[in-house]
Amino acid sequence: MSTKTKSRRTPRSKAEAAVTERTDPSQESAKSVGSSTGTPHPKRHRHVHLFILICLVYLCTLTDRAFDWIGDGQVMFDTAVSLHEFGELGISTEAVQDLSEGGGTTDYYGKYGLGFSVVEQVPLMLVTPVEKLFGEGRSNVLFPMMNMLLTALTALLVALCLQEMGFRSRTQWWAALGFAFATPAWPYVSYDFSEPLQALCLIAAFWFSLRVKEARQPSFLYPALVGFALGFAVLSKQQLVILIPAYALYLWMCLVGGRKQRQRSFGWFMITLGIWGVAIAALNHHRFGSIFASGYGDIGMKFSTPILTGLYGLLIGPNKGIVFYAPLTVLVPWSLWKMRRQYRIELAYFASVFALHILLISKWYSWEGGASWGPRLLMSVIPLMVVCAAMLLDSVRWSFHAFVGCVAAGIIINLLGVSMNFLVWLNAVDTNRIRLPLETRGRPTREYIEHDGKRWFRPYLATNFVPVLSPILGHAWLLRLRYRGIPFRLNGTNDGSTPMVSYPPIEINLGLIKDPFFQSHLRSPHFWLYETVTHQPREEIFTYPVYGISIERQGDRAVAKGDGERAVECYARAAELVPNYASPALKLSRLQVERGRVGEGVETLRRYLSRGDRNQDQERAVRLQLARIYEKAGYREAALDQFQSYLTLQPSEENRTAIERHMAELTGVHR
Repeated sequence: MSTKTKSRRTPRSKAEAAVTERTDPSQESAKSVGSSTGTPHPKRHRHVHLFILICLVYLCTLTDRAFDWIGDGQVMFDTAVSLHEFGELGISTEAVQDLSEGGGTTDYYGKYGLGFSVVEQVPLMLVTPVEKLFGEGRSNVLFPMMNMLLTALTALLVALCLQEMGFRSRTQWWAALGFAFATPAWPYVSYDFSEPLQALCLIAAFWFSLRVKEARQPSFLYPALVGFALGFAVLSKQQLVILIPAYALYLWMCLVGGRKQRQRSFGWFMITLGIWGVAIAALNHHRFGSIFASGYGDIGMKFSTPILTGLYGLLIGPNKGIVFYAPLTVLVPWSLWKMRRQYRIELAYFASVFALHILLISKWYSWEGGASWGPRLLMSVIPLMVVCAAMLLDSVRWSFHAFVGCVAAGIIINLLGVSMNFLVWLNAVDTNRIRLPLETRGRPTREYIEHDGKRWFRPYLATNFVPVLSPILGHAWLLRLRYRGIPFRLNGTNDGSTPMVSYPPIEINLGLIKDPFFQSHLRSPHFWLYETVTHQPREEIFTYPVYGISIERQGDRAVAKGDGERAVECYARAAELVPNYASPALKLSRLQVERGRVGEGVETLRRYLSRGDRNQDQERAVRLQLARIYEKAGYREAALDQFQSYLTLQPSEENRTAIERHMAELTGVHR
């Protein structure tokens, strides 16, 4: 009886299924009828439904208020805009401070891979029509929607990989849903990290390899696609090159046919990968002056973390440990052991990929991935871990309960990350002005100060090491304040009256959070679909299209390079895309006046002032600059009018005194 049960629950390969179908006349007849009538395969319908379901949930829980607020994402986005607008890769030094100077040029480049910037070309093409149709800032949602599609497609590939390996539909669905909602993939939909793209590339390369394995005849297509997906993964993050040997070995073991046929098919993989290698080397030389440079400089080779420290923090540490943020990974060692006989080459593949990736990240000085939700740098291999864990479901009867329990725990934990921007907790913790002593090694000296023989770190860095400061606990605490008011309710003003709260080993004063971005995310998750349907008003800082702000930074880059014409063009585009934001208009007007086009400079500022929904601080800057232009052009009466309008906008007492004195001098000269 037990033997029958085990046999019934053991996955079959596609080849075995095909033999069964050929020996069963009724099944073969049904198959031929379905093919002749053009009826779609029912399994394809199920996978389409799975993809749509995941997209719908993502659509209900994504926010368009997180893009372009993180340094990594801003650099990649500015690179995407530079590529989209000018076919170039340079960005402004104003984007972030951590830039790499190009080899022998006056341009600057982001240190990150180009894969995500290439993918962002798709939503960039839609920005202008969306802005014109739906209003200012409405195009921002295009970018998390792109991430939504990438992540949902990754979840779909998780299911398809299990299908290729012969697992049941139920297993495929549970694995796909587990990845989609019980891992950091869910919160990351709303952020502009490149890890979702990396994860898609790696799982796609694995799926193409499985297609090679199941092919009845040698083929060049799927080996070439394996090379393409791997190459794009390396384009997105060059450190992933370390995984190529594991993929190459697995692909070779999957190839069918004689030795020469296998060599020929494997050659297509190598050719495609080689083309990517040449392209990436050329891009590195163009950006950083060396084919081997990645832009990270010395820190790219700073593997200073003790291996046990990194492994503990990445795998089981309560602050960043993957077992907390993706509980399904707990089942991976068990699955590898159980599948060691039936799936030997998959076992070798999974073990080598996980070991190579985890050991590399564990040694890097910033193993936690900086400011992020969970172990960001492990995100690229989490889909493969979910596939590995799901292999238990068809082989071990009671594994289903463990799998469902892990999925439920993962959903609860990652819902905390969906409901609040992860930067808010770091900002709240950092309101504690006292540094914390940490016994940790391998960190760069800029992160701490030494005193009394100890290393003292800022509180936000301590969230990676001190268990009670774990973001999981922090988000739960902040959400309790938001929704239950215990011990007080977070209100919309946050005027400094919020009491100091003891959160051992620190104290948190939420009243010190003055930044509108953080205040906004303290109050609400700002789910885009809900706020759009209910016509919720948007704070001013979120009405600016990130595309327009990036175009303005391209104008700054042009000014730094001495290209005045391009700067004028960029500022004009930015002023058009962000008409209620004064900065592009001020810069454009200044350039126009410097180039002798005073009338155009005046018109640019007057166009901004003609809008009814102006910010007072920005209007003050515009009127002051307009007054200066009139004064230099000899129009004293017009200048005095603008100075007077400036004074009505309540400037600081010091500025008011200076302007009144200057107006008195102008009036005296005029008389």
